[in-house]
Amino acid sequence: MSNKKGLPETAPEQQSPLNIILSQREVLGMLEDAPDVELAGPLAKGMINVFIATSGSGKSLLAFLVSWNELKNGQFKKVFYLDLDNPHSIYKDRYSNFPLLDGFFYFTEYIIDKKLDEQFGLFPVEKATTFLSELSKSQYATESLIVIDSLQNFVDYNDLRELKKFFRLLKQFTNMGATVLVLHHKSSKQESPSFKGLSYIKDASDVLWEIVPDIKKNGEISSFRMTCVKNRSTTNFVSFLVSFSTDTGTVNYDQNVLFQEEVPIKEAILSVLKHGSMKQVELVEATKPLVTAGEKRIRSVLSKIVALGLVSVKQVKTAKVYSLNTNNIEPGYFDAMDEQDATLDALPF
Repeated sequence: MSNKKGLPETAPEQQSPLNIILSQREVLGMLEDAPDVELAGPLAKGMINVFIATSGSGKSLLAFLVSWNELKNGQFKKVFYLDLDNPHSIYKDRYSNFPLLDGFFYFTEYIIDKKLDEQFGLFPVEKATTFLSELSKSQYATESLIVIDSLQNFVDYNDLRELKKFFRLLKQFTNMGATVLVLHHKSSKQESPSFKGLSYIKDASDVLWEIVPDIKKNGEISSFRMTCVKNRSTTNFVSFLVSFSTDTGTVNYDQNVLFQEEVPIKEAILSVLKHGSMKQVELVEATKPLVTAGEKRIRSVLSKIVALGLVSVKQVKTAKVYSLNTNNIEPGYFDAMDEQDATLDALPF
């Protein structure tokens, strides 16, 4: 019968999803090829990061400071900041003293509504979502930072189905190698445990930061204290401090956020790099004899001091090359370390 119908004697065997996905060697290879966790300031790269604070706490200001600073430091190729929360004048009023950076795209609701016509949506949020959907499939997503300001302006918390759909869109970005930062307004009142939207936001995020501003007597914010309440990675900060000046357009991270046992590893890495730039593998091997820590811990601390701006990293062909960022290292830092080493060497034991 098969010959009469022109079919082959033996029909090709259909591929089973089980046979495809249960190829253990190939799957293990994919896991081993996954990139190391890297940090960009308080952000975990390639993950969904969420800043949570009550309304009026300066989340938008902090998000701008971190995203601007990390683009300046070369941690991202582009930043796409979608601000549907603040007035159109906020950028000129608050951020005008920060130098313009190539690759920093700041879109207010006004800009989105004016630039995109009704074929992309009737309302700014629909146009913004259409833009995000297109961006998530494009080459521009790779190694970029996407900022959502704020979540309640993009999706209804009470509609769990729509909330899940939006987070699936954000997941498409991380699958493309992008990093996502979402701002979430936390109610000043005790939020109901039955509020499924809040629970889902916490579950769907990879890194969750609670933000508390330090406010001067005149009402101005001088800095931000950040506390990490969730992190899927073992490479992370527990706390973080960001200071800034909108007058001079500068951002600084407090370096005293490492665990006590990580400080000697930091000092060893910096001492090695004092002699010149090195590839990651060479740097880790050179640091090992100087500390009582394994390779994984050294790599974790290395990622943290890159995030703090003490060390810069460049991709040279297939290797990452690390070097000291002398602009962010206090004058006399190495002299103090040398004096301490000399004092210890002189002790009679």
